Amino acid sequence: MGIITGGTRQGHEPELTGVVIRSSAGHLLVAVDGTIWRCQMRGRLKRGKRQSQTVAVVGDRVRIGAQDPHAEPPRGVLEEVLPRTNRISRMAARRTGGHVEQVLMANLDQVVAVQSIAEPRPQTGFVDRLLVAAERFGVAGVLVLNKADLPEPADQKTMWDYFVSMGYKVLRTSAETGQGGPQLADLLKDRVSLLIGASGVGKSSLLNLVEPGLRLRVGEVTGKTGLGRHTTTSTELFPLAGGGFIADSPGIRGFDPWAIAPRDVRDYFPDFAEPQQACRFRTCLHRDEPVCGVKEAVAKGRIPRWRLAAYLSLLGDLEERAERLGPRKRP
Repeated sequence: MGIITGGTRQGHEPELTGVVIRSSAGHLLVAVDGTIWRCQMRGRLKRGKRQSQTVAVVGDRVRIGAQDPHAEPPRGVLEEVLPRTNRISRMAARRTGGHVEQVLMANLDQVVAVQSIAEPRPQTGFVDRLLVAAERFGVAGVLVLNKADLPEPADQKTMWDYFVSMGYKVLRTSAETGQGGPQLADLLKDRVSLLIGASGVGKSSLLNLVEPGLRLRVGEVTGKTGLGRHTTTSTELFPLAGGGFIADSPGIRGFDPWAIAPRDVRDYFPDFAEPQQACRFRTCLHRDEPVCGVKEAVAKGRIPRWRLAAYLSLLGDLEERAERLGPRKRP
């Protein structure tokens, strides 16, 4: 990441290639060979109707023109966003009507879903939806359960163990005691990772644990709502001393995956792959169809009921969105 490709167009400023480490309101910080450039977006990139909320996001490889390389920091202008290898994205705020994509990060190796054992309680269905987005775009998914120094209800442990049985890495940590810190550092080493979760679960605290030099602001859970206060206001990418990069993101409480048709969502639940072979109909959505292999697996206890409920909730939301957009605008 952040390599100079060099080059100068005749009559134009030198061109460089770097990686976006922060993006906010048309202003970017771009890492180019160890130097941070402050860049503005070229006007032509802002024109016209866009399907995505932001032109360039954290993790994007971009081409910039050097306007004032001797300023502190050096200043440039964004010329082009280079093709992405993958991304993690969701539907932007529902007031957009499902027409706008919010890309949280591009060109990453793994997304790390951070949940807390308690204070606040884990978000029902959030992890399932985030992992669907990861499966959709070919990004590895990791689960981190923070505040492991607090008592863990038995039903929660059973739930997290089920994710382990599907092949996902699940790590228990405590920013308070240091538990799991070395293991988390090892998971992040030499990878480009995005930490995502609700406010108050301890994302920034965990980053301070594995990379003390970051000194990120830490918030607390409010007693009135049981939810956390935002301390991270925008996604930012940080280099890790041991190798790799980590992006800390603002807390989010909901996740509606982008670019998934309702008929395809079942394919991103890997635990459904084998039992759905027994479905009578190839188009079975595992809802009210007769002879459904997935529902039979639930009845026999091979798939937990909460897992099917998470799938059906997401399916319903995607169908509602598809209905609003109409057949020509569906992903």
